[in-house]
Amino acid sequence: MRTFFPKTAPEKLHALLAWSKLRQEQLTEAVSVTKDTVTEFLMRQIERGNWKEVQEVLRGKPMTKAGKFLLEELRDSVATKLIVRLGLRKVIAVGLAVVLLPLIFAKVAGQLMSKVRQ
Repeated sequence: MRTFFPKTAPEKLHALLAWSKLRQEQLTEAVSVTKDTVTEFLMRQIERGNWKEVQEVLRGKPMTKAGKFLLEELRDSVATKLIVRLGLRKVIAVGLAVVLLPLIFAKVAGQLMSKVRQ
């Protein structure tokens, strides 16, 4: 799971917030939208039979060909939802998606793995 946590994530998030001038409510909503999108996306991929690719990404090996494709598709999906739901500019939505996805992905993967272990 540590693979998903960029070492400079807090600094990148603070810089993005300062640059974009997002309010706390907008950031909270962005986190919620990102989490919902990640959960829905993973469930959809599992239903389509892409369990192996989802496992690779959840285990912290997102650099395989299938893993890269899934992450790019997920990033685009999150950015689109942020634009639609929050009315953000594309550059801000993509920046938020790039910063938030690893953090949300690690949290969702941790929750999923803890459920599997029980």
